[in-house]
Amino acid sequence: GACALSPLMILNESYSSRHAHVIQNDWKGLSIIAVMNGFQIACNNASLTVMELSMNQVIRAAIPVLVALIAICVESKVPSKAEVACLAVISIGVMLAVWEESKNAVLGIVLTVVSSVMQSIQMSVTGRLMSGKSGKLNSFQMTFYTGPIAFATLLPFAFITEFNIFVESVTNKPIASLGFLLGSCCVAVVYNVVLFQSVGTLSSVGTAILGNVKIVLLLFLSSLILGELTGWSANQFLGCVLTFASAGAYSYIKATAPKPAPAPAPEPAPAPSQQPRLEGPGHGYIKQEGV
Repeated sequence: GACALSPLMILNESYSSRHAHVIQNDWKGLSIIAVMNGFQIACNNASLTVMELSMNQVIRAAIPVLVALIAICVESKVPSKAEVACLAVISIGVMLAVWEESKNAVLGIVLTVVSSVMQSIQMSVTGRLMSGKSGKLNSFQMTFYTGPIAFATLLPFAFITEFNIFVESVTNKPIASLGFLLGSCCVAVVYNVVLFQSVGTLSSVGTAILGNVKIVLLLFLSSLILGELTGWSANQFLGCVLTFASAGAYSYIKATAPKPAPAPAPEPAPAPSQQPRLEGPGHGYIKQEGV
């Protein structure tokens, strides 16, 4: 991400003039986001080697609820009862839509839970940081600053576990291997830019809901195009209806919620009095000096 966005971040004066200020004020938040992002992706990918995708998606369907709970502490955003109800129904709907009978290892479940919690923390911290001390950061800045930290975090683990496989792949199929790496890096940059932009535009909870709707929508459309809807169970159809209806209800609640009143402007201090003040009958007056 940092390499791909370097020309923009270096040549553009509005970005290059703020590097020192952003790093000085927001380095802690950027580090947390980068580390959480790297490890949550690693844990999620590792879980898929020992468990079925359906169970992975069932667990990750609870991310909107986790994000809302974490946002109470991190972003000081307390959801209403109606919002909490919508989030719970959305999660249940996704679980019903993607659930399939399968054998799953305990390790895969643990890795998926850890990944879900880390992603929830990452999204909530991102929502707070994008309007942090150094001013409002955009998606390009977030991707640029967090990319190197995430890379450095995962590099030791990749070196220990996959170095021999990488060397063998590059030796035997250099063009295919480098093309795969370059393509994956480009996709990762676009994904992170879109993710950060969504958090900045919709909020952390809204982005989590969007992710759940995306899962169900892709599942429904793929089954529709491939002619597999006839094999769907009633629970899967019910899950789709619950997900879409609850997401719409949540959007309506947020759109119609009263906006918080702006903070009142401080009243100007009264001007010091320069008028003479009488001290009493027969005593003349004493001029009061301004403060």
